[in-house]
Amino acid sequence: MYSASSTPSRTPSKAVVYKDDTKNSNIFFISRVNFNYETVRHKNKLFEDEFIDYINNTKDSLTLKKQQWQSTFSEDKGMGTKSQLIEQVKLAEKKQKDDLAIKEKEKRDISKLQTEISEKKYKKEMIKECINTWKNQIENVKKDIQKRRDANMAKQQALQLQLSKNEPELKRYADKLAFAMVGLRENVITFSFTCIYEKDLSRPCKFTIQLGEERHSIYKILECSPPIEHLDEILSQLNTNRNFFTFLKKMRQAFYRYAQNDK
Repeated sequence: MYSASSTPSRTPSKAVVYKDDTKNSNIFFISRVNFNYETVRHKNKLFEDEFIDYINNTKDSLTLKKQQWQSTFSEDKGMGTKSQLIEQVKLAEKKQKDDLAIKEKEKRDISKLQTEISEKKYKKEMIKECINTWKNQIENVKKDIQKRRDANMAKQQALQLQLSKNEPELKRYADKLAFAMVGLRENVITFSFTCIYEKDLSRPCKFTIQLGEERHSIYKILECSPPIEHLDEILSQLNTNRNFFTFLKKMRQAFYRYAQNDK
């Protein structure tokens, strides 16, 4: 660094003053000073070198400080920009997360609605299927009822026809065997015999029989008064030979034997 002490010093030669005594003159003459030029040049050179070093050092120092300041300014500016970028990234991430959450909720809502729609469609289809099934069942029941009605009507017509054919013969049997018939309900008839007891010809002996619906159905005795012997055997013969007139005769004979034993 440059300093005042580095200023080159000059060492003058001693000045010699001369007085002009000629003609009584008062004029003084100063003789020329003798300088050491080599020394002066050397010292100037040293001064110049030191001054140039000072200037260069100062410039380097200023340049370094400028660079440091620029670096600090850039870092501060960069830090500010980085902080802003980080904040912007955070905001973008939060917005993205919120958007994803909204989309997920929308997906769940849509999925829920689709499930509800599917369930309602399924229920609707099931209801339609049930309605169709019920309609078919109703139609089948109607058809079955109509078939039964037709079958019952046909049976009634057949029974009426059979009765119309059997009525004269049954009347003859009734007159001959002295019995009466009373229909209690469909296929159930009560036969009442009289002229069994000698002391009381009007005293009845009766039994109730169930006729089979089909042609080869089994006959069943529901009630018999008074109780007679060998009833099961007589009924078994009827179910075997299907001869109802013979069955009536055997029933009258069995009642008659009972009346004879009941004296």
